[in-house]
Amino acid sequence: MGYVKSEISKLIKENKGKKLARSSAEDWFQKALKSRKDKTVDTQRFPFQPGKIYVFDYGDPLNKETLDWWDKNPVVLALRAIDKDTDCGINLNLLPVKFKEDFLDAFYTMHNSQIKAGSSGSKKNDAFKQIPLMKLDYEHIKKFLDRFGFGFAIRRYKVNKKKNQAVVSYESWPKIALCDFIQLNGATVMGIRALFMQYYTKRNI
Repeated sequence: MGYVKSEISKLIKENKGKKLARSSAEDWFQKALKSRKDKTVDTQRFPFQPGKIYVFDYGDPLNKETLDWWDKNPVVLALRAIDKDTDCGINLNLLPVKFKEDFLDAFYTMHNSQIKAGSSGSKKNDAFKQIPLMKLDYEHIKKFLDRFGFGFAIRRYKVNKKKNQAVVSYESWPKIALCDFIQLNGATVMGIRALFMQYYTKRNI
């Protein structure tokens, strides 16, 4: 068990259950977003920096002929940009909770030395100042997620459709992992899970 899962366990214990821990984490996010002193969450309008987690409002991106649904409040672990007009990342909302926690825990452990170097000194708990993971291997992550049928969670976002974007500090990953911010338009969570299964099945026929 690495940092993320260890801290999630502590939060659950402190709040006497996962439901209350989730509520506490969501309350933390809203307060930190509005606070001038708490920099664990910080407003950031710039394009994604790889390895950081972003939360934002996503407006209607639809050309309805090509996209039937979207998440209006994504929580995204950023990957390297594919082109200048879109940001790319893993929408953590689309992953089953246990898989999401296991994945973030493993990812944090794998990049622990870079994360520590990028969040040391004055950058500690400062989401805006912390250094991104520039050597992030997109192809490796895509292949890993595809093994479980979750490559589907890697999404591209039109930069001009993102609003109220905030970045989360590395230290706060356990809290953001607990938050449930998904707001699907045009689908249900169960429907998305079914799409995951179809995606996985097609890849393995």
